[in-house]
Amino acid sequence: MSSNDTGSQASEGASLNTAYVVVESPKGIRINEETNNSNRNTTPSTQASNRTSSSANIINPPLFKLKILDALKNNNCDQLRQLVISVKDSVNYYELSLVKNLIFNLAVQVAPLQVITQLLSDDSKDLGIDVNYQDENGNAPLHLAALNSRADVVQLLLRDERINDTILNNDLKQPIEVAKDLRIVELLQKERAAYVERIANDLRSAFTNHDFARLDEILASPRNFELLDINGNDPETGDTVLHEFVKKNDIGMVKWILTHGGDPFKRDRKGKLPIELVGKNNDTMKKILKDATKDQNVISQAGRSTGFKAPTYKGYLRKWTNFASGYKLRWFILDSNGILSYYKSQEDTNNACRGSLNMKSAILHLDSSEKQKFEIISKSGVRWHLKSNYPIETNRWVWSLQGAIRYAKDKERAIRYSQETERKDSFDSVGGAGVNRHTRNLSSGSVEENSNKLESSANSLADIKENERLKQTEARRPSQIVYDTDDEDDNESREVIEENSNKLESSANSLADIKENERLKQTEARRPSQIVYDTDDEDDNESREVSIVQENEDIDIESGPYIQEISVLKRGFSLELGSLRELLFSVKETMNTPSEPLNISLGAIETLTESFDRLNTLVSKRDEKLIRDLQKQKDINELWINSIRDLENELLAKNSELQNFEAERRNLKKVLTKKFGNIGSPLADVPATPEAQPTGPSPLGAAESTTVQDEPFDANDVEISRFINEDEDSDDEFFDAADFEEDDEVSERATQESIPVGTEPKQEEEEQQVEGEYSNELQQKKDLLMKNEGTFKGYDFTPRSELALKVDDRPKIGLWGILKSMIGKDMTKIALPVTFNEPTSLLQRVAEDLEYVNLLDQAASFEDSTLRLLYVAAFAASEYGSTTNRVAKPFNPLLGETYEYARPDLGFRFFTEQVSHHPPVSAAIAEASKWDYYGETSVKSGFNGRSFDVQPLGIWYLHLRPDQSSHKEELYTWKKITSSVIGIIVGNPSVDNYGEMIITNNQTGDKAVLNFKPRGWRGASAYEMSGVIYNRKGEKVWSIGGHWNNRIFGKKVIKNDSSIDYSNKKISSTPTEDGTKFLIWQMAPRPKVPFNLTSYAITLNEPNPKLLEYVSPSDTRLRPDQRAMEDGKYDEAGVLKNRVEEKQRAARKKREQQGEKYHPTYFTRETHKATGEEYWKFNGEYWKQRKDGKLPNIDIF
Repeated sequence: MSSNDTGSQASEGASLNTAYVVVESPKGIRINEETNNSNRNTTPSTQASNRTSSSANIINPPLFKLKILDALKNNNCDQLRQLVISVKDSVNYYELSLVKNLIFNLAVQVAPLQVITQLLSDDSKDLGIDVNYQDENGNAPLHLAALNSRADVVQLLLRDERINDTILNNDLKQPIEVAKDLRIVELLQKERAAYVERIANDLRSAFTNHDFARLDEILASPRNFELLDINGNDPETGDTVLHEFVKKNDIGMVKWILTHGGDPFKRDRKGKLPIELVGKNNDTMKKILKDATKDQNVISQAGRSTGFKAPTYKGYLRKWTNFASGYKLRWFILDSNGILSYYKSQEDTNNACRGSLNMKSAILHLDSSEKQKFEIISKSGVRWHLKSNYPIETNRWVWSLQGAIRYAKDKERAIRYSQETERKDSFDSVGGAGVNRHTRNLSSGSVEENSNKLESSANSLADIKENERLKQTEARRPSQIVYDTDDEDDNESREVIEENSNKLESSANSLADIKENERLKQTEARRPSQIVYDTDDEDDNESREVSIVQENEDIDIESGPYIQEISVLKRGFSLELGSLRELLFSVKETMNTPSEPLNISLGAIETLTESFDRLNTLVSKRDEKLIRDLQKQKDINELWINSIRDLENELLAKNSELQNFEAERRNLKKVLTKKFGNIGSPLADVPATPEAQPTGPSPLGAAESTTVQDEPFDANDVEISRFINEDEDSDDEFFDAADFEEDDEVSERATQESIPVGTEPKQEEEEQQVEGEYSNELQQKKDLLMKNEGTFKGYDFTPRSELALKVDDRPKIGLWGILKSMIGKDMTKIALPVTFNEPTSLLQRVAEDLEYVNLLDQAASFEDSTLRLLYVAAFAASEYGSTTNRVAKPFNPLLGETYEYARPDLGFRFFTEQVSHHPPVSAAIAEASKWDYYGETSVKSGFNGRSFDVQPLGIWYLHLRPDQSSHKEELYTWKKITSSVIGIIVGNPSVDNYGEMIITNNQTGDKAVLNFKPRGWRGASAYEMSGVIYNRKGEKVWSIGGHWNNRIFGKKVIKNDSSIDYSNKKISSTPTEDGTKFLIWQMAPRPKVPFNLTSYAITLNEPNPKLLEYVSPSDTRLRPDQRAMEDGKYDEAGVLKNRVEEKQRAARKKREQQGEKYHPTYFTRETHKATGEEYWKFNGEYWKQRKDGKLPNIDIF
């Protein structure tokens, strides 16, 4: 080696203080201490001597490993390349090559993701990286990444085409089996399933196209060889590929299949061998199959002699626990005895299983609409709801379980037949022993035939040797297994089950989806309808606290916060300590008398190593204790939660009974009223004598009144009279909801005549006004302003009436499981999973308030100010009609996000902007010729354990321009009421709106007081509202009431209500002065669409190309995550949501660094003259900029 080479080696170790190099000399081995300046002061003769001796340089392997670790941790790929080059010229090439081959294995343990990505790239081919290289323990890089909980590295490796995730280490474990973090396990499962699905489709395509080169290429891959099975049965047809091409008489493909492992003894679903499907005159095909049969005949006979092939399988599945926790990841094992057991995790298999089912008496139920879910129902009625991550994983489990069920039943049938035959033969004196021998042989043959038939439905994945070992292992297991408590036995058989499992995974990688099993379906239909569900109590108590990101996450040391960072630091520290210790020991061995500094260094390293191990042990013990304490607290919390849930259910049951009693009371009162009459004054003061006679007119009519008067009153009649005339509570003061159900037809007709519903066109009179006929100058001025600003440009299309997505198939996550950790917190500051969202924004939710703006147009047409207020109040109440069944959360707007909406047919335009992020506030304004409506959506929200409440804080303003020119513009103000999601804890969430709303006419002094009743035990109080309209003198003028989710009525308050004609059941659609009820508003029918959107709400997020040319770049319609949600791309929506939120955070951070304060674009904060309260004033610039095509390019998405 030249002096230059020596110098380069010294530079390679520059990051380490000193580099020790072992050099051979005539006296033996000595240690040279080289530095970067080692060659600077040498003479030419000395340099020549160095060149002579350096040719025999030996690089110390521990030092070489330390340099590699240093380069990896410091992202120095150039140093890595120099180290790899130096190996070629070293005398101890073999030892260094062993270390060099470990570069990637070391990288996945200590290097940043950026380094690992670079090592996998084409730029690092010169390093000779082997992504599947196994270390001395047999661990490949994927093993090490999974073992160290490096989720990002695991995902990166699985996306590499060269990776093989089926490699076994020295403990015969695959990467998925060494992973301790269940999130890593799930990731490995998903990626494997996706790969198998892709390669299986590729294999099917190659078979179809007779692409033999591609077939050879696919099956030549060790990974594909383990994951795919050429003898697997197609779930749809029950055929193997050999059966399929025998049917097609494809001799070339049959030969290829047989030479690549095709099994001529494998039967199809009907129990037929491939040779049995050959036509009578097809001698060539028969010969090919017979020759293949001869080649495998000896093995097959040996296989039959070993016994039955019992299907086995194991892996992770999600198991339903309860409504609070939902599905949780569990480790399942199907053993050769047909017992399906599950554990909390794979590491928990040494303990007793959490539960088990005997497949012999189980029923497997599939749902054709749910390809990832299936159910197992035991004989006792216990039901397990199971779910996999991918349909193909479900296929594997279903095939294995079906095979186990059939195997167990065939085996039982064969044994029973054998016992019955022997019992019959024992009474048969004619046949003697010969008959018995014959019977036993026949029985054996029957069992053998059953076993052969079983192969067609189960998975033919275990080869003969594995079955032999499995049989031997089975012999040591008890025949009746319910719980596996024999840890040693379990460990002994695990290796065998593992090998079978590895090949079993390929079995049903068949290339089609599973169809419904009709036989099992029919069997289940014959079972009792009352099924006892497996409550899985022990399992339920495992998951108390639920993560926002992953609901089903368990608490353990291996998957806690910062586990990846901690693992990398610990592993790096351990590797460097070990390498440094090896280095110092190698140096000590080369010295006759080790120096004192070297001994001290060795002692320090030993102490550090022991201290580090001790620290790890203590930290682990501490963490285990903390987790036990936390788990204990979570158990206590769960007990409280269950107690609250039981109490809630009990309250609901009692409320239901009270509702029934209340309904009976009201019905009884109606019957008695019809019979005895609604007597004007109570009879409490009337003596209970036969002479007592009722006084006052009866509203029932003359005939009925006469009948009553002909009969004397007794004490019971007095009580009945008191009951009839007793004062109703405030809930009954205005109306009886049941009374209006009789008038559906009349109400519907009235609605069609006067009230436009949803997206229906406005009536002729209103359309004429939209076109330019106005009642006064104020209305005309406003309309001209809207037209001049090009308000309706881009809206010349018919709004859509349905979504492209037809089914709401969002992943089901328990709302209680997410919210229970947020009790008492401000919900506006907490991010929920995107699956809790609906494809609307909070900005669009504000626009939904305008669905029934026709009420405002009607209000402007009245002369009476109190009547105008009555219809304004109905409009304020109608805003809540769309909230029913809308428990999904709208998207939180980004700062600066805007939304516009205009309706030429309804004559209004709407604009809103998110003006603040913390706290979240959006300012909005809607304008029409007859009115302006504006305000802000500033809310305070929280979860108290029983309900999720949203309390609005801002004031809303309505400027109404009455049609009569004599009236000036009026200003109405009010605050919105509280909205609440109830029924969360019992898993039946619904929306309720409650509170008092006071609407004031600031010009006239008129006031409306509306009371939205919270849902209580009385059934009639659900969705109920009632109120009174007062004039400026404080006198009651109008009453209003109804259900805010259906219809709202009004009536004139008359002092002497005896003149009211109660017999008239028809309800007018226009105001009446006689005190009878009239219909003000009726909700439009709601279509059956995903997310329970109304017809009006469906139009809000429509991405019409004509309109998108005009809207702002910050308009909600252009928001990518919300659009993905509407299209049903939920995973993509989650990724995009995270991206736009990160972009928003980066923008905020940049403003903070530059000392900038955010200012909204279209609204300014001012004080309102009428109320003295601050509000957001619209500057009017948006529509002007839109008209001129000069909307600013606001980049927030």
